Amino acid sequence: MKPSKFYMYISVTLFGLLGAVAGAVAGGFIAAARCEGGLECLGAAILGVGLGAILVESVAMSMAAHKANRKRGNLPKTFITTILLTLPIPFRLLLAPTVVLTVPLFLLQVWACVKVQLATEKRKSAPRK
Repeated sequence: MKPSKFYMYISVTLFGLLGAVAGAVAGGFIAAARCEGGLECLGAAILGVGLGAILVESVAMSMAAHKANRKRGNLPKTFITTILLTLPIPFRLLLAPTVVLTVPLFLLQVWACVKVQLATEKRKSAPRK
């Protein structure tokens, strides 16, 4: 039985949001641990939060789509597509007027992640007679 697309979209969205938050927190803690405090750590903290959110969100979305598709799609292609679409998100968050463009960019990322996973799935061939 083939999994429903609705289930895939919901799981990818949920794990993407959870991954972004968890990655941002982890990246912030790692950046804070490497610095001694003060304003000179602000750049490292922003970089740590951004990179953590990008990496963990992309991994979480790719793994969720792959697992929801019952491991039939191509995980590396899904991850590469997802991470390439994630790269502009932290830069949009840094610029105040373009923050609203983050939501459509995230939804595009969810859509592309599911589409790549479904397009690369291995189909069972019909038995020969």
